[in-house]
Amino acid sequence: MINILQGGCGARHPSSFTMSRPDGLSNHLLLIIRSHGEFIINQIHYTVEPGTAIIFSPKVSYSYHNPKGDYVDDWLHFQFQNTADIPANLPKMNAPFTIGSPRFYTTFIQHLLWENMYNKSHYSQDNILALFHVLINHLAFSYESKDTPESIHPYQEELQGIRLKIQNTITEQHSIKESARAMGLSESYFQHIYTDFFDVSFQQDIIQMRIEYAKYIIITTDIPIEHISEMCGYTNEVHFYRQFKKLTGMTPAKYRKSSTDNDDYIEL
Repeated sequence: MINILQGGCGARHPSSFTMSRPDGLSNHLLLIIRSHGEFIINQIHYTVEPGTAIIFSPKVSYSYHNPKGDYVDDWLHFQFQNTADIPANLPKMNAPFTIGSPRFYTTFIQHLLWENMYNKSHYSQDNILALFHVLINHLAFSYESKDTPESIHPYQEELQGIRLKIQNTITEQHSIKESARAMGLSESYFQHIYTDFFDVSFQQDIIQMRIEYAKYIIITTDIPIEHISEMCGYTNEVHFYRQFKKLTGMTPAKYRKSSTDNDDYIEL
C-alpha cells in the first residue's frame, strides 16, 4: 500500500529560498529538479543541474537552494504502509542521479496527485499503485544508467513525441522540415539525432510505420487494397505497391492471400 501525501509540479522559489530539514521527515520525498541546485544531504554536498532526481528516506537530514537564481522542482511526499510495500528496484536514496527530461516525470506526478485528490471511484488506489510503480521503474532505469550518460538522450522526450504523433496520424504527410522546426533544430541536425536515437532515418521510419499499418489492415479487414493505400498515407497506389513488396517480399494481395491460406499467424 502506498499513500500519496502531497506534492506539486513546477514549484518555483527565489535565490533567497533555502529548504532546511535537519531532522528530515517522517515520510519519503521525491524531488524532480528542474533548475540548478546546491544540496547538503547527511552533511555531504552535491551540486545538481536540471534533469536530476533525489529520493529522500525518512529521518534524513538535508537542505537545498539555488544561489544562481530561482530554484524549481516537482515534489512528491509518499509513504509505504509496510516495509514489504517498498519496491525492490527503488533507486538508491539520499543521493542525486540523472534522469534526462524532467517533464516526462512531471506527467506521472500530476496523475498521481489527481488520482489521490479527485478520483473518488473504487479504482483510485489501484490507479495510484500502477502509476507509482511505472514512475519508480523509469527512475530505476535512469539510476541504473547513471554511469553511462550517453544513454540519456537530451532530445528523448521531443523525439518520442514526434514519433508518436506520426504513428497516430499516419495518413497525413510528415516532413523533415516540419519536424525540425517543431524542435527548433536545423533539418540536417534533426535527421542526425533522429537516426542516432531510433537507429533508422526519419523517412525510412515513416515508410516502415505505413507498411506495418498496411499489413495489419490487410490481414484483419476485407477493405480493398487501393483503399488501404490511402489509409496508410499514400497518394500514389503504385508507390505503395512498390514499397510494400520491397519490405515484405510480396504484393499486398499475395500477403492477404497467404494470411488466409496459412494457419500460422503472420508476425507483424
